[in-house]
Amino acid sequence: MAQQPFAQGRYTVVKVASDEEYEAALRIRFEVFVNEQHVPPEEELDAYDDSAQHFLVRLGGEAIGTARLIEKEGGVGKVGRVAILQQHRGQGAGALLMQAVEAFAAQLGLQQLILDAQLQALPFYERLGYRAEGEEFLDAGIAHLRMRRSLVC
Repeated sequence: MAQQPFAQGRYTVVKVASDEEYEAALRIRFEVFVNEQHVPPEEELDAYDDSAQHFLVRLGGEAIGTARLIEKEGGVGKVGRVAILQQHRGQGAGALLMQAVEAFAAQLGLQQLILDAQLQALPFYERLGYRAEGEEFLDAGIAHLRMRRSLVC
């Protein structure tokens, strides 16, 4: 996923390349995690935001979803801060966003992706090939499970 967008149907996914796109990603994260799920605002931003690759999914010109990818050691990437605005969920935007992140990760040479999924999102990630591992844990007061997916066939 060089600089051309990843598109399907009505949706387009781009790697964030400007301050305006980054600000749009943060607005979506704050809407979903802080306003909707009541995550404390000081917990939403972290030190990884500066080094992560950020992505936006758009419907027309409107940014409706975001995710980030952090490169870890040993060919592993961590997907996080996956958020789709509430009125756009369940329509394919999240799946396309994840496919774009996975394609970018594969281009980087990453062999596996991990993520920490909220329990209600487990079926979504399972449909995309992620498998739960380990014990349930709380992050910002919300129950999560670690999930993993191989990018190597």
